[in-house]
Amino acid sequence: MFRLDGAVKVYAGRAALGPLTLTIPARQTTALIGPSGCGKSTLLRLLMGLIAPDAGTVTFDGEPVTPATARAMRQRVGFALQDGGLFPHLTGRGNVGLMAKYLGWPPARIDARVAELTELVRLPRDLLDRRPQELSGGQRQRVSLMRALMLDPAALLLDEPLGALDPLVRVELQRDLRDIARRLEKTVVIVTHDLAEAVYFADRIVLLKDGLIAQDGPPADLWHRPADEFVTRFVQAQRGPQIPAAVPA
Repeated sequence: MFRLDGAVKVYAGRAALGPLTLTIPARQTTALIGPSGCGKSTLLRLLMGLIAPDAGTVTFDGEPVTPATARAMRQRVGFALQDGGLFPHLTGRGNVGLMAKYLGWPPARIDARVAELTELVRLPRDLLDRRPQELSGGQRQRVSLMRALMLDPAALLLDEPLGALDPLVRVELQRDLRDIARRLEKTVVIVTHDLAEAVYFADRIVLLKDGLIAQDGPPADLWHRPADEFVTRFVQAQRGPQIPAAVPA
């Protein structure tokens, strides 16, 4: 679904990412994980076309992602941020339907899609008439997910979508988000700093270090086939009550 070939992103004369070559398979969930500043969010923004590589290429569904193509491509890719990233002056309904309204969808079609998504994310319909500041963190994330899914995109890019939530709400949303991704068979790329969350969500984990790939593969590989000492130390540092001492090989 996505491919980067020798992609490099430079900030202040220093490579923040790459050179990096990576393929994101369709209809699977890929987790991007690593220490702060390792390039996770930069990589996600390259996939989204929000920034352009300084070298190398990015493609989506076989087509190059460039400033000329990114706008049309983003109609096929849903994007959700930490704490929702909702427009504060719009209601939940206004946020969800904003892009569809811009594209000229008739009101009846927008209403039908919003009703469908409300059921999917298990959000009470009356909450859609509230503004983001009148919603809880978990409710904002459900509205944000609805907005990301509004145009029925082929892929979802999620940047720390649950990072700001309290543990009880986070666990509930983790379960719902995983179930939705599996039911809809979307290509999902999720950035998280939490290894337990990555293992829970992902078919595949890409562990980054200093803008490069330290290890790429199924979650079990990080435990049973670590690429180097950094991978071992990263897993050991994150292991806690939510992560088993051994993941089945």
